[in-house]
Amino acid sequence: MAARMDDAGDIASALRGTALQGHPVREGLGHTFLVGEVDPARLLDAWRAAHAAMPATGRWPVFTLPGDHYHEPDADELAGLDRVARTLDPWSVYQRYGSADVQEQEDVERYVQAFLGFDMVASALEQLTLPTTSTALKRWTYDTLLADPGLASRAFSGSEYLVGTSRWHTWPEVQLVLLPTTSQWLAPGWVPYFGATRENGRPALAAAMWQWEQRWGAALIAAWGTMLQFTAQRRPRPGSQAWELAGQLMAVGGSLQCEQWQLAIALTRGDAWFLHDRP
Repeated sequence: MAARMDDAGDIASALRGTALQGHPVREGLGHTFLVGEVDPARLLDAWRAAHAAMPATGRWPVFTLPGDHYHEPDADELAGLDRVARTLDPWSVYQRYGSADVQEQEDVERYVQAFLGFDMVASALEQLTLPTTSTALKRWTYDTLLADPGLASRAFSGSEYLVGTSRWHTWPEVQLVLLPTTSQWLAPGWVPYFGATRENGRPALAAAMWQWEQRWGAALIAAWGTMLQFTAQRRPRPGSQAWELAGQLMAVGGSLQCEQWQLAIALTRGDAWFLHDRP
């Protein structure tokens, strides 16, 4: 990796011959640089161009909204964040709410009938020890679907929006921020995410991003304040891998409106992630 570029002209030169050629580059807060006039409809193309130039620029690209106020970390703060990101267990901070909710027989009957159909209610009552928990019921649902592809296809119908970039939010105007680091897990040091405003949220998010990069090749594309968008180079295998990752994404994205088994299925079929956490 080359030394970090700290001149707008040098960065513009590094972007020549890419989808970002000719776009204005100016200095931003916290030693960042901003690339303007990006067509929001070509967000991924622009991000990939900036990412491909990262060996020259020494800067990780991430999209934000124009005028977003972001933090200006100092060197000591970043060093501390980097150290914590590699050692902290983020799932001690990001935990799913309601996972231990007690589910009585009538709750199980309603849930299974709604998602799997009346014919599966008897199997659920036979195989689950009642009362059960929300997590156990939803994991039973997922395992049942994995064992029956036809049933899984019917149950997942209508949830196709969870796959790929279709759930990504679009804006009339965006800006591309070039962070003064190639370590994307340090991005929470600059760009805000509502889900990281809880106690220890920022280091926990950095730790989650570090883990996701190591395991799945996840790359942060955009941070819209209450939303994060990633791509992933590797997909989890159906079963425990997909279930665990879906739970992690729903813990960090506390406002995702889907079932964990729906997201687990989607993660095995697509390479784009969407996280949402709002007040």
